[in-house]
Amino acid sequence: MRMTGRFGGAPLAAFAGGLFGIWIYGLRAIDPGSFAWMLQGDSAQHYLGSVYFLNEPWHWPPGLITRFGDVPTSVVFTDAIPLVALLAKLVGVPASLQYYGLWMVACHALAGWFGHRLLHRMGVAGFPALMGAFLFAMSPALLLRAYGHEALMGHFLVLAALERALGAWRWRGWLVLAATAVLVHPYLAAMVGLIGLGAAAAALADGAVTRTRLAAQAVASLAILWCVAWAAGYFVGSGQLSAGGFGIFSSNLLTWIDPMDWAAFNRRYDTGTPYSSEWSRFLPAQLQATGGQYEGFAYLGAGMLALVALATGAWAVARRSPGPSENAAASSLIPALRWKYAVWACVVLALLAISTRPSIGSHVVAEIHPGRIVERALGVFRASGRFIWPLTYLLMAWAIARVGRLPRGAWLVALGLAVQIADLNGKFKEFRGRFRHGPPQLAQPVGSPLWASVLARCPNLAMVSGVHPGAGWVGPALAAGVAGARFYPAPTARYSPEAEAQRLAAVRKLIAANAWQADTVYLLAAPMPEGVTVKAIAEGLPPGMSHERADGLDLVFAERCRRG
Repeated sequence: MRMTGRFGGAPLAAFAGGLFGIWIYGLRAIDPGSFAWMLQGDSAQHYLGSVYFLNEPWHWPPGLITRFGDVPTSVVFTDAIPLVALLAKLVGVPASLQYYGLWMVACHALAGWFGHRLLHRMGVAGFPALMGAFLFAMSPALLLRAYGHEALMGHFLVLAALERALGAWRWRGWLVLAATAVLVHPYLAAMVGLIGLGAAAAALADGAVTRTRLAAQAVASLAILWCVAWAAGYFVGSGQLSAGGFGIFSSNLLTWIDPMDWAAFNRRYDTGTPYSSEWSRFLPAQLQATGGQYEGFAYLGAGMLALVALATGAWAVARRSPGPSENAAASSLIPALRWKYAVWACVVLALLAISTRPSIGSHVVAEIHPGRIVERALGVFRASGRFIWPLTYLLMAWAIARVGRLPRGAWLVALGLAVQIADLNGKFKEFRGRFRHGPPQLAQPVGSPLWASVLARCPNLAMVSGVHPGAGWVGPALAAGVAGARFYPAPTARYSPEAEAQRLAAVRKLIAANAWQADTVYLLAAPMPEGVTVKAIAEGLPPGMSHERADGLDLVFAERCRRG
Protein backbone atom coordinates (compact mmCIF):
# COMPACT_ATOMS: atom_id res chain seq x y z
CA MET A 1 0.00 0.00 0.00
CA ARG A 2 3.04 2.27 0.07
CA MET A 3 3.59 4.51 -2.91
CA THR A 4 7.03 4.83 -4.42
CA GLY A 5 8.96 8.05 -4.76
CA ARG A 6 9.83 10.74 -2.28
CA PHE A 7 6.37 12.32 -2.39
CA GLY A 8 4.80 9.87 -4.84
CA GLY A 9 1.22 10.25 -3.64
CA ALA A 10 1.18 14.07 -3.62
CA PRO A 11 -0.12 14.42 -7.21
CA LEU A 12 -2.97 12.02 -6.43
CA ALA A 13 -3.75 13.93 -3.23
CA ALA A 14 -3.79 17.19 -5.20
CA PHE A 15 -6.08 15.63 -7.81
CA ALA A 16 -8.49 14.48 -5.07
CA GLY A 17 -8.41 17.92 -3.43
CA GLY A 18 -9.10 19.61 -6.76
CA LEU A 19 -12.04 17.30 -7.47
CA PHE A 20 -13.42 18.15 -4.04
CA GLY A 21 -13.16 21.86 -4.86
CA ILE A 22 -14.96 21.40 -8.17
CA TRP A 23 -17.65 19.31 -6.46
CA ILE A 24 -18.18 21.98 -3.78
CA TYR A 25 -18.15 25.09 -5.99
CA GLY A 26 -19.36 23.72 -9.31
CA LEU A 27 -18.39 24.52 -12.87
CA ARG A 28 -20.14 27.89 -12.70
CA ALA A 29 -17.65 29.21 -10.16
CA ILE A 30 -14.56 28.11 -12.09
CA ASP A 31 -15.85 29.49 -15.42
CA PRO A 32 -13.82 32.72 -15.89
CA GLY A 33 -16.76 34.29 -17.70
CA SER A 34 -19.12 33.70 -14.76
CA PHE A 35 -18.80 36.49 -12.21
CA ALA A 36 -22.34 37.19 -10.97
CA TRP A 37 -21.81 34.89 -7.95
CA MET A 38 -19.10 37.27 -6.71
CA LEU A 39 -21.25 40.41 -6.65
CA GLN A 40 -21.92 40.34 -2.91
CA GLY A 41 -20.13 41.20 0.30
CA ASP A 42 -16.34 41.24 0.36
CA SER A 43 -16.16 39.21 -2.85
CA ALA A 44 -17.53 42.17 -4.82
CA GLN A 45 -14.66 44.37 -3.65
CA HIS A 46 -12.11 41.69 -4.58
CA TYR A 47 -13.56 41.13 -8.05
CA LEU A 48 -13.84 44.85 -8.74
CA GLY A 49 -10.25 45.31 -7.66
CA SER A 50 -9.16 42.84 -10.33
CA VAL A 51 -11.43 44.43 -12.96
CA TYR A 52 -9.93 47.89 -12.45
CA PHE A 53 -6.40 46.52 -12.20
CA LEU A 54 -6.63 44.50 -15.41
CA ASN A 55 -8.22 47.39 -17.31
CA GLU A 56 -5.55 49.93 -16.38
CA PRO A 57 -2.12 50.38 -17.99
CA TRP A 58 0.91 49.25 -15.99
CA HIS A 59 2.09 51.61 -13.25
CA TRP A 60 4.90 51.79 -10.74
CA PRO A 61 4.61 49.88 -8.54
CA PRO A 62 3.11 47.20 -10.81
CA GLY A 63 0.30 46.37 -8.35
CA LEU A 64 -1.01 49.95 -8.32
CA ILE A 65 -4.69 50.72 -9.10
CA THR A 66 -5.47 54.39 -9.79
CA ARG A 67 -9.14 54.41 -10.81
CA PHE A 68 -10.77 52.56 -7.90
CA GLY A 69 -11.25 54.94 -5.00
CA ASP A 70 -10.47 58.48 -3.90
CA VAL A 71 -6.76 57.75 -3.73
CA PRO A 72 -4.61 55.13 -5.43
CA THR A 73 -4.91 51.63 -4.02
CA SER A 74 -3.47 48.29 -5.03
CA VAL A 75 -4.22 44.62 -5.59
CA VAL A 76 -3.09 44.08 -1.99
CA PHE A 77 -5.69 46.36 -0.41
CA THR A 78 -8.50 45.15 -2.65
CA ASP A 79 -7.61 41.51 -1.79
CA ALA A 80 -7.36 40.76 -5.50
CA ILE A 81 -4.64 38.10 -4.86
CA PRO A 82 -1.55 39.91 -6.22
CA LEU A 83 0.14 36.67 -7.32
CA VAL A 84 -2.70 35.78 -9.67
CA ALA A 85 -3.60 39.36 -10.63
CA LEU A 86 -0.07 40.19 -11.79
CA LEU A 87 0.18 36.96 -13.79
CA ALA A 88 -3.25 37.59 -15.33
CA LYS A 89 -2.25 41.08 -16.40
CA LEU A 90 1.04 39.83 -17.83
CA VAL A 91 -0.75 37.37 -20.15
CA GLY A 92 -3.48 39.84 -21.08
CA VAL A 93 -6.55 38.38 -19.34
CA PRO A 94 -9.60 40.56 -20.17
CA ALA A 95 -10.79 42.74 -17.31
CA SER A 96 -14.28 41.26 -17.05
CA LEU A 97 -13.07 37.69 -16.47
CA GLN A 98 -12.65 36.32 -12.96
CA TYR A 99 -9.94 33.98 -11.70
CA TYR A 100 -11.20 33.52 -8.14
CA GLY A 101 -13.09 30.26 -8.72
CA LEU A 102 -10.03 28.60 -10.23
CA TRP A 103 -7.93 29.93 -7.36
CA MET A 104 -10.33 28.45 -4.81
CA VAL A 105 -10.19 25.02 -6.44
CA ALA A 106 -6.39 25.29 -6.65
CA CYS A 107 -6.24 26.03 -2.91
CA HIS A 108 -7.98 22.74 -2.13
CA ALA A 109 -5.73 20.88 -4.57
CA LEU A 110 -2.55 22.42 -3.13
CA ALA A 111 -3.74 21.76 0.43
CA GLY A 112 -3.94 18.10 -0.56
CA TRP A 113 -0.49 18.24 -2.19
CA PHE A 114 1.33 19.90 0.71
CA GLY A 115 -0.71 18.01 3.31
CA HIS A 116 0.54 14.78 1.75
CA ARG A 117 4.12 16.05 1.72
CA LEU A 118 3.84 17.03 5.38
CA LEU A 119 2.55 13.58 6.34
CA HIS A 120 5.28 11.93 4.27
CA ARG A 121 7.83 14.05 6.09
CA MET A 122 6.39 12.68 9.36
CA GLY A 123 6.85 9.08 8.27
CA VAL A 124 3.49 8.22 6.68
CA ALA A 125 2.93 7.29 3.04
CA GLY A 126 0.54 5.33 0.88
CA PHE A 127 -3.14 5.00 1.72
CA PRO A 128 -3.11 6.69 5.16
CA ALA A 129 -1.19 9.67 3.75
CA LEU A 130 -3.68 10.01 0.92
CA MET A 131 -6.68 9.86 3.28
CA GLY A 132 -4.96 12.27 5.64
CA ALA A 133 -4.18 14.70 2.84
CA PHE A 134 -7.88 14.76 1.98
CA LEU A 135 -8.61 15.85 5.55
CA PHE A 136 -6.41 18.89 4.95
CA ALA A 137 -8.11 19.61 1.62
CA MET A 138 -11.56 19.69 3.26
CA SER A 139 -10.53 21.46 6.47
CA PRO A 140 -13.36 23.57 7.98
CA ALA A 141 -10.92 26.45 8.59
CA LEU A 142 -10.13 26.48 4.88
CA LEU A 143 -13.74 26.10 3.75
CA LEU A 144 -14.93 28.97 5.96
CA ARG A 145 -12.91 31.41 3.84
CA ALA A 146 -14.97 30.52 0.76
CA TYR A 147 -17.64 32.86 2.18
CA GLY A 148 -15.74 35.77 0.66
CA HIS A 149 -12.08 35.69 1.73
CA GLU A 150 -10.63 34.04 -1.37
CA ALA A 151 -7.02 35.15 -0.80
CA LEU A 152 -7.11 33.74 2.73
CA MET A 153 -7.90 30.31 1.31
CA GLY A 154 -4.17 29.92 0.63
CA HIS A 155 -3.73 27.57 3.59
CA PHE A 156 -1.43 25.46 1.45
CA LEU A 157 1.26 28.05 2.19
CA VAL A 158 1.03 27.22 5.91
CA LEU A 159 1.21 23.49 5.16
CA ALA A 160 4.20 24.06 2.88
CA ALA A 161 5.94 26.07 5.61
CA LEU A 162 5.36 23.33 8.19
CA GLU A 163 6.68 20.66 5.81
CA ARG A 164 9.75 22.75 5.04
CA ALA A 165 10.34 23.53 8.72
CA LEU A 166 10.59 19.82 9.52
CA GLY A 167 13.10 19.24 6.72
CA ALA A 168 16.68 20.37 6.17
CA TRP A 169 17.36 24.12 6.02
CA ARG A 170 17.11 25.40 2.43
CA TRP A 171 17.31 29.18 2.29
CA ARG A 172 16.29 29.56 -1.36
CA GLY A 173 13.24 27.39 -0.84
CA TRP A 174 12.17 29.50 2.15
CA LEU A 175 12.70 32.69 0.18
CA VAL A 176 10.48 31.49 -2.68
CA LEU A 177 7.80 30.36 -0.22
CA ALA A 178 7.89 33.65 1.70
CA ALA A 179 7.75 35.71 -1.50
CA THR A 180 4.76 33.69 -2.69
CA ALA A 181 2.99 34.26 0.63
CA VAL A 182 3.66 38.01 0.38
CA LEU A 183 1.99 37.93 -3.04
CA VAL A 184 -1.09 36.17 -1.65
CA HIS A 185 -1.96 37.84 1.68
CA PRO A 186 -0.07 39.61 4.50
CA TYR A 187 -1.51 37.35 7.22
CA LEU A 188 -0.28 34.25 5.41
CA ALA A 189 3.08 35.95 4.88
CA ALA A 190 3.33 36.59 8.64
CA MET A 191 2.58 32.93 9.41
CA VAL A 192 5.12 31.64 6.89
CA GLY A 193 7.65 34.19 8.14
CA LEU A 194 7.41 33.18 11.80
CA ILE A 195 7.54 29.46 10.99
CA GLY A 196 10.58 30.24 8.84
CA LEU A 197 12.24 32.06 11.74
CA GLY A 198 11.72 28.96 13.85
CA ALA A 199 13.29 26.81 11.14
CA ALA A 200 16.24 29.19 10.91
CA ALA A 201 16.72 29.03 14.69
CA ALA A 202 16.68 25.24 14.53
CA ALA A 203 19.23 25.22 11.70
CA LEU A 204 21.50 27.53 13.70
CA ALA A 205 21.13 25.45 16.84
CA ASP A 206 22.06 22.16 15.16
CA GLY A 207 24.95 23.68 13.20
CA ALA A 208 23.36 23.41 9.75
CA VAL A 209 24.20 27.08 9.09
CA THR A 210 26.64 29.53 10.63
CA ARG A 211 25.66 32.81 12.26
CA THR A 212 27.42 34.81 9.55
CA ARG A 213 25.77 32.95 6.71
CA LEU A 214 22.35 33.11 8.35
CA ALA A 215 22.72 36.86 8.95
CA ALA A 216 23.61 37.37 5.28
CA GLN A 217 20.61 35.29 4.24
CA ALA A 218 18.35 37.30 6.55
CA VAL A 219 19.52 40.64 5.12
CA ALA A 220 19.10 39.39 1.55
CA SER A 221 15.66 37.98 2.37
CA LEU A 222 14.44 41.23 3.89
CA ALA A 223 15.66 43.22 0.89
CA ILE A 224 14.09 40.88 -1.65
CA LEU A 225 10.80 40.56 0.23
CA TRP A 226 10.63 44.34 0.63
CA CYS A 227 10.95 44.66 -3.16
CA VAL A 228 8.26 42.03 -3.70
CA ALA A 229 5.93 43.81 -1.26
CA TRP A 230 6.62 47.15 -2.94
CA ALA A 231 5.86 45.72 -6.38
CA ALA A 232 2.56 44.25 -5.14
CA GLY A 233 1.49 47.59 -3.67
CA TYR A 234 1.86 47.13 0.09
CA PHE A 235 3.09 50.71 0.53
CA VAL A 236 0.41 52.40 -1.59
CA GLY A 237 -2.39 54.58 -0.21
CA SER A 238 -3.03 56.40 3.02
CA GLY A 239 -5.21 53.99 5.01
CA GLN A 240 -4.36 53.11 8.60
CA LEU A 241 -1.74 50.41 9.08
CA SER A 242 -2.93 49.68 12.61
CA ALA A 243 -6.62 49.45 13.42
CA GLY A 244 -8.78 48.67 16.43
CA GLY A 245 -10.19 45.23 17.00
CA PHE A 246 -7.31 43.20 18.40
CA GLY A 247 -8.93 40.96 20.99
CA ILE A 248 -12.27 41.08 19.18
CA PHE A 249 -11.29 39.11 16.07
CA SER A 250 -9.60 36.43 18.14
CA SER A 251 -9.66 32.66 18.48
CA ASN A 252 -11.69 31.02 21.22
CA LEU A 253 -9.93 28.49 23.45
CA LEU A 254 -12.62 25.98 22.44
CA THR A 255 -12.12 26.56 18.73
CA TRP A 256 -10.88 23.02 17.92
CA ILE A 257 -13.93 21.34 19.44
CA ASP A 258 -16.55 24.05 18.87
CA PRO A 259 -18.40 24.19 15.52
CA MET A 260 -19.95 27.50 16.67
CA ASP A 261 -23.71 28.06 16.80
CA TRP A 262 -23.90 30.06 13.58
CA ALA A 263 -27.60 30.89 13.77
CA ALA A 264 -27.28 32.22 17.33
CA PHE A 265 -23.99 33.92 16.49
CA ASN A 266 -25.57 35.86 13.62
CA ARG A 267 -28.58 36.85 15.71
CA ARG A 268 -26.59 37.82 18.81
CA TYR A 269 -24.08 40.04 17.02
CA ASP A 270 -26.27 41.19 14.12
CA THR A 271 -23.61 40.28 11.59
CA GLY A 272 -25.97 40.74 8.66
CA THR A 273 -25.16 37.21 7.51
CA PRO A 274 -28.23 35.10 6.69
CA TYR A 275 -28.66 31.79 8.47
CA SER A 276 -26.51 28.99 7.12
CA SER A 277 -26.12 25.30 7.88
CA GLU A 278 -24.21 24.36 10.99
CA TRP A 279 -20.73 22.90 10.73
CA SER A 280 -21.29 19.74 12.75
CA ARG A 281 -23.90 17.00 12.74
CA PHE A 282 -22.56 15.40 15.93
CA LEU A 283 -20.98 17.99 18.24
CA PRO A 284 -22.79 20.66 20.28
CA ALA A 285 -22.07 24.26 19.40
CA GLN A 286 -21.15 27.07 21.80
CA LEU A 287 -21.71 30.81 21.80
CA GLN A 288 -18.71 33.08 21.26
CA ALA A 289 -17.29 35.79 23.51
CA THR A 290 -17.15 38.42 20.75
CA GLY A 291 -18.76 39.07 17.39
CA GLY A 292 -15.40 38.70 15.62
CA GLN A 293 -14.37 35.22 16.73
CA TYR A 294 -15.34 33.71 13.41
CA GLU A 295 -11.85 34.88 12.40
CA GLY A 296 -10.37 32.29 14.77
CA PHE A 297 -12.68 29.48 13.71
CA ALA A 298 -10.67 26.25 13.48
CA TYR A 299 -13.13 23.47 14.25
CA LEU A 300 -11.33 20.20 13.58
CA GLY A 301 -14.40 18.09 12.76
CA ALA A 302 -15.67 14.98 14.54
CA GLY A 303 -13.53 12.61 12.47
CA MET A 304 -10.36 14.62 13.01
CA LEU A 305 -11.09 14.92 16.73
CA ALA A 306 -11.44 11.11 16.90
CA LEU A 307 -8.00 10.78 15.27
CA VAL A 308 -6.54 13.27 17.77
CA ALA A 309 -7.97 11.19 20.62
CA LEU A 310 -6.55 7.96 19.16
CA ALA A 311 -3.17 9.59 18.58
CA THR A 312 -3.06 10.92 22.13
CA GLY A 313 -3.85 7.48 23.50
CA ALA A 314 -1.17 5.85 21.32
CA TRP A 315 1.35 8.48 22.43
CA ALA A 316 0.54 7.86 26.11
CA VAL A 317 0.92 4.09 25.69
CA ALA A 318 4.21 4.50 23.79
CA ARG A 319 5.65 6.64 26.59
CA ARG A 320 4.89 3.93 29.14
CA SER A 321 6.20 1.06 27.01
CA PRO A 322 9.86 0.23 27.60
CA GLY A 323 12.19 -0.11 24.65
CA PRO A 324 12.04 1.21 21.08
CA SER A 325 8.82 1.02 19.10
CA GLU A 326 7.89 1.48 15.49
CA ASN A 327 6.23 4.76 16.38
CA ALA A 328 9.33 6.05 18.12
CA ALA A 329 11.51 5.05 15.20
CA ALA A 330 9.20 6.77 12.74
CA SER A 331 9.06 9.96 14.79
CA SER A 332 12.87 10.07 14.80
CA LEU A 333 12.72 10.86 11.08
CA ILE A 334 12.36 14.48 12.27
CA PRO A 335 15.27 15.77 14.35
CA ALA A 336 14.10 16.92 17.78
CA LEU A 337 15.34 20.48 17.28
CA ARG A 338 13.32 20.97 14.09
CA TRP A 339 10.18 19.63 15.73
CA LYS A 340 10.74 21.72 18.85
CA TYR A 341 11.20 25.02 17.00
CA ALA A 342 8.30 24.32 14.65
CA VAL A 343 6.03 23.69 17.64
CA TRP A 344 7.21 26.84 19.38
CA ALA A 345 6.63 28.97 16.28
CA CYS A 346 3.07 27.62 16.02
CA VAL A 347 2.49 28.16 19.75
CA VAL A 348 3.59 31.80 19.52
CA LEU A 349 1.19 32.31 16.63
CA ALA A 350 -1.57 30.58 18.60
CA LEU A 351 -0.99 32.92 21.55
CA LEU A 352 -1.44 35.86 19.18
CA ALA A 353 -4.63 34.20 17.95
CA ILE A 354 -6.01 33.91 21.48
CA SER A 355 -5.06 37.59 21.96
CA THR A 356 -4.99 39.67 25.11
CA ARG A 357 -8.63 38.73 25.82
CA PRO A 358 -8.55 34.92 26.11
CA SER A 359 -12.03 33.40 26.17
CA ILE A 360 -13.73 30.07 26.71
CA GLY A 361 -17.04 29.91 24.95
CA SER A 362 -18.95 33.12 25.70
CA HIS A 363 -16.82 33.95 28.77
CA VAL A 364 -13.79 36.23 28.67
CA VAL A 365 -11.17 34.71 30.98
CA ALA A 366 -8.93 37.76 31.35
CA GLU A 367 -8.40 41.30 30.12
CA ILE A 368 -4.72 41.98 29.55
CA HIS A 369 -3.69 45.58 28.85
CA PRO A 370 -0.19 45.55 27.31
CA GLY A 371 -0.01 49.34 26.86
CA ARG A 372 -0.87 51.68 24.02
CA ILE A 373 2.31 51.17 22.02
CA VAL A 374 2.00 47.38 22.10
CA GLU A 375 -1.71 47.59 21.29
CA ARG A 376 -0.99 49.71 18.22
CA ALA A 377 1.64 47.21 17.12
CA LEU A 378 -0.78 44.30 17.61
CA GLY A 379 -3.44 46.23 15.70
CA VAL A 380 -1.47 45.74 12.47
CA PHE A 381 -2.81 42.18 12.54
CA ARG A 382 -6.05 42.88 14.37
CA ALA A 383 -7.79 39.74 12.99
CA SER A 384 -5.31 37.71 15.01
CA GLY A 385 -7.61 34.69 15.30
CA ARG A 386 -6.32 33.57 11.92
CA PHE A 387 -2.96 32.78 13.50
CA ILE A 388 -4.47 29.62 15.01
CA TRP A 389 -4.14 27.87 11.63
CA PRO A 390 -0.47 26.74 11.87
CA LEU A 391 -0.91 25.01 15.23
CA THR A 392 -4.19 23.52 13.99
CA TYR A 393 -2.53 21.98 10.95
CA LEU A 394 0.49 20.79 12.93
CA LEU A 395 -1.85 19.07 15.39
CA MET A 396 -3.75 17.46 12.50
CA ALA A 397 -0.54 16.24 10.89
CA TRP A 398 0.77 14.82 14.18
CA ALA A 399 -2.49 12.97 14.87
CA ILE A 400 -2.84 11.55 11.34
CA ALA A 401 0.79 10.46 11.29
CA ARG A 402 0.61 8.85 14.73
CA VAL A 403 -2.59 6.95 13.91
CA GLY A 404 -1.38 6.08 10.41
CA ARG A 405 1.63 4.23 11.87
CA LEU A 406 -0.51 2.07 14.14
CA PRO A 407 -1.45 -1.50 13.20
CA ARG A 408 -4.38 -1.14 10.79
CA GLY A 409 -3.70 2.58 10.99
CA ALA A 410 -4.62 3.09 7.34
CA TRP A 411 -8.16 1.93 8.00
CA LEU A 412 -8.41 3.98 11.17
CA VAL A 413 -7.50 7.12 9.19
CA ALA A 414 -10.04 6.13 6.52
CA LEU A 415 -12.68 5.68 9.22
CA GLY A 416 -11.82 9.11 10.62
CA LEU A 417 -12.23 10.57 7.15
CA ALA A 418 -15.65 8.90 6.78
CA VAL A 419 -16.80 10.33 10.13
CA GLN A 420 -15.47 13.74 9.09
CA ILE A 421 -17.49 13.70 5.86
CA ALA A 422 -20.63 12.67 7.73
CA ASP A 423 -20.08 15.41 10.31
CA LEU A 424 -19.59 18.17 7.72
CA ASN A 425 -22.09 16.93 5.16
CA GLY A 426 -24.70 19.58 5.96
CA LYS A 427 -22.16 22.35 5.37
CA PHE A 428 -21.06 20.70 2.13
CA LYS A 429 -24.66 20.79 0.91
CA GLU A 430 -24.95 24.46 1.81
CA PHE A 431 -21.82 25.38 -0.13
CA ARG A 432 -22.96 23.39 -3.16
CA GLY A 433 -26.28 25.22 -3.17
CA ARG A 434 -24.72 28.58 -2.46
CA PHE A 435 -22.28 28.48 -5.36
CA ARG A 436 -24.73 26.97 -7.82
CA HIS A 437 -27.72 29.19 -7.10
CA GLY A 438 -26.04 32.27 -5.67
CA PRO A 439 -25.87 33.50 -2.06
CA PRO A 440 -28.56 35.84 -0.73
CA GLN A 441 -28.30 39.58 -1.38
CA LEU A 442 -26.46 39.31 -4.69
CA ALA A 443 -26.00 42.62 -6.49
CA GLN A 444 -26.92 42.71 -10.16
CA PRO A 445 -24.83 44.01 -13.05
CA VAL A 446 -26.38 47.06 -14.66
CA GLY A 447 -28.08 46.51 -18.01
CA SER A 448 -29.09 49.93 -19.29
CA PRO A 449 -27.03 51.25 -22.24
CA LEU A 450 -27.08 54.65 -20.53
CA TRP A 451 -24.12 53.67 -18.31
CA ALA A 452 -21.71 52.95 -21.14
CA SER A 453 -22.94 56.03 -23.02
CA VAL A 454 -22.37 58.58 -20.26
CA LEU A 455 -19.19 56.97 -18.88
CA ALA A 456 -17.59 57.03 -22.32
CA ARG A 457 -17.79 60.84 -22.40
CA CYS A 458 -17.48 61.49 -18.66
CA PRO A 459 -15.14 58.79 -17.31
CA ASN A 460 -15.65 59.49 -13.61
CA LEU A 461 -18.34 57.82 -11.50
CA ALA A 462 -18.72 59.34 -8.03
CA MET A 463 -20.88 57.76 -5.33
CA VAL A 464 -22.93 60.23 -3.33
CA SER A 465 -24.28 58.61 -0.17
CA GLY A 466 -24.33 58.61 3.59
CA VAL A 467 -22.42 56.15 5.74
CA HIS A 468 -22.37 52.43 4.93
CA PRO A 469 -23.95 52.48 1.46
CA GLY A 470 -25.81 49.33 0.44
CA ALA A 471 -24.87 46.96 -2.34
CA GLY A 472 -26.42 49.21 -5.00
CA TRP A 473 -23.00 50.62 -5.85
CA VAL A 474 -21.54 47.29 -7.03
CA GLY A 475 -23.22 47.09 -10.45
CA PRO A 476 -22.39 50.70 -11.41
CA ALA A 477 -18.79 50.31 -10.15
CA LEU A 478 -18.44 47.23 -12.36
CA ALA A 479 -19.78 49.17 -15.36
CA ALA A 480 -17.26 51.94 -14.68
CA GLY A 481 -14.40 49.47 -14.38
CA VAL A 482 -15.23 47.75 -17.64
CA ALA A 483 -15.60 51.15 -19.34
CA GLY A 484 -12.16 52.22 -18.09
CA ALA A 485 -13.67 54.98 -15.95
CA ARG A 486 -12.75 55.98 -12.41
CA PHE A 487 -15.01 55.07 -9.50
CA TYR A 488 -14.81 56.73 -6.12
CA PRO A 489 -14.99 56.36 -3.19
CA ALA A 490 -14.40 52.60 -3.01
CA PRO A 491 -14.50 50.34 0.06
CA THR A 492 -10.98 48.92 0.20
CA ALA A 493 -9.01 47.35 3.03
CA ARG A 494 -8.00 49.62 5.95
CA TYR A 495 -10.35 52.42 4.90
CA SER A 496 -9.94 54.68 7.95
CA PRO A 497 -12.74 56.27 10.00
CA GLU A 498 -11.11 59.66 9.43
CA ALA A 499 -11.32 59.17 5.66
CA GLU A 500 -14.97 58.14 6.01
CA ALA A 501 -15.77 61.30 7.99
CA GLN A 502 -13.99 63.45 5.40
CA ARG A 503 -15.93 61.76 2.61
CA LEU A 504 -19.27 62.43 4.29
CA ALA A 505 -18.33 66.08 4.85
CA ALA A 506 -17.38 66.39 1.17
CA VAL A 507 -20.72 64.89 0.11
CA ARG A 508 -22.65 67.38 2.23
CA LYS A 509 -20.59 70.25 0.84
CA LEU A 510 -21.17 69.08 -2.73
CA ILE A 511 -24.94 68.95 -2.25
CA ALA A 512 -25.17 72.23 -0.32
CA ALA A 513 -23.08 74.15 -2.89
CA ASN A 514 -24.65 72.41 -5.91
CA ALA A 515 -21.05 72.00 -7.10
CA TRP A 516 -21.61 69.16 -9.58
CA GLN A 517 -18.69 68.67 -11.99
CA ALA A 518 -19.38 68.51 -15.71
CA ASP A 519 -16.96 65.60 -16.31
CA THR A 520 -18.42 63.36 -13.61
CA VAL A 521 -21.42 61.04 -13.37
CA TYR A 522 -22.88 60.95 -9.86
CA LEU A 523 -24.55 57.87 -8.38
CA LEU A 524 -27.03 58.78 -5.64
CA ALA A 525 -26.76 55.67 -3.50
CA ALA A 526 -28.87 54.77 -0.49
CA PRO A 527 -28.74 55.68 2.26
CA MET A 528 -28.44 59.39 1.58
CA PRO A 529 -26.96 61.67 4.26
CA GLU A 530 -29.41 62.54 7.01
CA GLY A 531 -31.82 65.27 5.93
CA VAL A 532 -31.04 64.86 2.22
CA THR A 533 -33.41 63.33 -0.35
CA VAL A 534 -32.96 62.39 -3.98
CA LYS A 535 -36.06 64.41 -4.84
CA ALA A 536 -34.61 67.57 -3.30
CA ILE A 537 -31.33 67.09 -5.19
CA ALA A 538 -33.14 66.54 -8.51
CA GLU A 539 -35.33 69.62 -8.08
CA GLY A 540 -32.40 71.87 -7.19
CA LEU A 541 -29.97 70.95 -9.99
CA PRO A 542 -28.40 73.90 -11.85
CA PRO A 543 -28.87 74.39 -15.61
CA GLY A 544 -26.97 71.87 -17.73
CA MET A 545 -27.27 69.09 -15.13
CA SER A 546 -29.93 66.39 -15.28
CA HIS A 547 -31.30 63.62 -13.10
CA GLU A 548 -32.17 60.23 -14.61
CA ARG A 549 -32.88 56.72 -13.41
CA ALA A 550 -31.23 53.64 -14.88
CA ASP A 551 -31.63 50.09 -13.57
CA GLY A 552 -33.59 51.52 -10.63
CA LEU A 553 -30.69 53.78 -9.62
CA ASP A 554 -30.50 57.57 -9.56
CA LEU A 555 -27.88 59.40 -11.61
CA VAL A 556 -26.89 63.05 -11.90
CA PHE A 557 -24.73 64.17 -14.83
CA ALA A 558 -24.14 67.02 -17.24
CA GLU A 559 -26.00 67.02 -20.53
CA ARG A 560 -22.64 66.88 -22.30
CA CYS A 561 -22.10 63.38 -20.88
CA ARG A 562 -24.94 62.02 -22.98
CA ARG A 563 -23.81 60.64 -26.33
CA GLY A 564 -25.74 61.82 -29.38
